Amino acid sequence: MAQSEAMQRQAQVRATVSAIIDRAGPGVTSSRRLEALGISRSRIATAVQRGELVSLRRGSVLPTSTWAAADGVVRHQLAVQAAVLAHPFAVVSHTSAALLLGLPSPSGHPSPNDRAGGGVPTVHITIPGRRRIDGWLRIHGAELPAAHCMTVGGLAITGFGRTFADAAAMLDPGPALALADAAVRQVVLGIREGTDPRRAVLDEALRSAATRAVAAVVDTCRHRTGVQVARAALLRVDPASESVLESLSRWQMLTNRVPMPRCGIPIVGDDGRTYWTDFAWEDLKIIGEADGALKYATRADLLREKYRQEALERAGWLVIRWDWADAVLNPEVMIRRIERAIAFRRLHPPQF
Repeated sequence: MAQSEAMQRQAQVRATVSAIIDRAGPGVTSSRRLEALGISRSRIATAVQRGELVSLRRGSVLPTSTWAAADGVVRHQLAVQAAVLAHPFAVVSHTSAALLLGLPSPSGHPSPNDRAGGGVPTVHITIPGRRRIDGWLRIHGAELPAAHCMTVGGLAITGFGRTFADAAAMLDPGPALALADAAVRQVVLGIREGTDPRRAVLDEALRSAATRAVAAVVDTCRHRTGVQVARAALLRVDPASESVLESLSRWQMLTNRVPMPRCGIPIVGDDGRTYWTDFAWEDLKIIGEADGALKYATRADLLREKYRQEALERAGWLVIRWDWADAVLNPEVMIRRIERAIAFRRLHPPQF
């Protein structure tokens, strides 16, 4: 009898969750909205107690199946939705805005592969008033100018310049440079929509205009703690860096006073084809390639890269490579590799 009653209650809970998905969708929704749709508070509470709904914070729930299937990035997005339900006039900011804008995660927010634990990611929002912490929610107190904000997917978020200014102040110099590269790159592409991105970010006029636009926003935050990190990053920014690994590689080169290469330039191989390179020391005919984990995902990718490197080497270029471990975890490995290549080329100058 008890088993039959338990099964009946479980069936009722599942019926509640099905009704929620049918009426409000599989994402985050407010308890108040569910009550307006005819689902009682007691039914919602029972579903949470039995593990069929997740309550991210008081007054907001979503199906457990949605939360369980979500990777680190999607969980952050779901938590943002819950935060905005609780604070409808908030502006999503800092590293949360960076994630929504598609800026990289050199530090501070999750990768798509992060499924660790059931905890709610830290979310940052800005509203007028005092700064405070509310569980996983970081509430920053500030009046944001309208020019510093934009709307993405129906959410008010800080734009590229303000997001960079806010988030960079929370980062070390290397990750801040990666964020600067990405933010300025996106501003360049916004100025010149429809252009080949690789060529647009090499245009000096566009690069300068985009950097000035971001710097102007940073300057409005000049009295805030950490703004010097953002300013220093903009002095070294290069929107031709396409990835966090490329930016952090460049940071290590700067820190170790390695002769600086150009980033993201086209080079013609001996087969007449144009190949885009991560780094190039043009006077020495050295190419540096920063190999991310997903760069060569298939055997076909590896074969294409093999033929590409051979074409460049036959054209007289020396190609050196490194990965995340070489550049970030053990940067002396990358630095030694670059220094050896430079020393070799100085002893054996290339033919042009």
